[in-house]
Amino acid sequence: MKIKHIFFAVIAIVFIGAAAAVMFMENIVKTAVHKYGSEVVGTSVELRGFALNPFKGTASINGFTVANPKNYQSPYLFDLGGISVKVDMKSVFTDTVIIEDITVSKPVITYEMLSLNQNNIKQIQENVAKNTASAVASEQKDAKADAKSAAAPAKKVIIRKLTVAEGELRAVTSLQKDAPAIDVKLPAIVLTDIGGGKSGKGESIAASVSKIMTKILNTATQTVVKNNLGDLKKVAKENLNNAVDGVKDKVKNLGIFGKK
Repeated sequence: MKIKHIFFAVIAIVFIGAAAAVMFMENIVKTAVHKYGSEVVGTSVELRGFALNPFKGTASINGFTVANPKNYQSPYLFDLGGISVKVDMKSVFTDTVIIEDITVSKPVITYEMLSLNQNNIKQIQENVAKNTASAVASEQKDAKADAKSAAAPAKKVIIRKLTVAEGELRAVTSLQKDAPAIDVKLPAIVLTDIGGGKSGKGESIAASVSKIMTKILNTATQTVVKNNLGDLKKVAKENLNNAVDGVKDKVKNLGIFGKK
């Protein structure tokens, strides 16, 4: 009977530990996304779903979005789609959480121009450059204030590998509302050893978010240049042509222009 009791006690401890790990990681993710992510980019950063399997050390994040600044027609700059994460569960309750892998699948980046010199990617890039230092300082201040709290966010993080795959960049202009966008493929993005550095002790969540955002935004900018999407008149014209072609296709389907 004693062995049986010990067995059930061990099982209970394992499940309690797993539940604690889930709550702890949820707190880390939500804090990182809502607070430090928003502070870095200067707009609202949200996620709709987070699920962690503590026994496998895997997590999935759904509905990760980065809002556009004011005055833009499109609601989001980023809609990162599905995100899968592999976590070193042994590190969860230490000062440095080690994330083995993050894979972002089929994200959509919307590039919107208000004028020849003003677009959302450029504006968020400027925000990141301006806000990172203050966001890191804010995180350090919070960590000190919550040092004795079980709900304190992780002080440091190391991301071994981050991959952004099968992404799409969508170019739109505010000149024609509801006009179809121009879609081009976003090159694959791979970042390794974020926060590893020489010390190997990790870095703040805000600093890691800044590095990831900077890399994605720079890749998006290069894609815009490569595909000549910075030509406001060209994008506006192609948006309009796409809209007209779409109307023609709908009319053909109705049979007004005769049989196809």
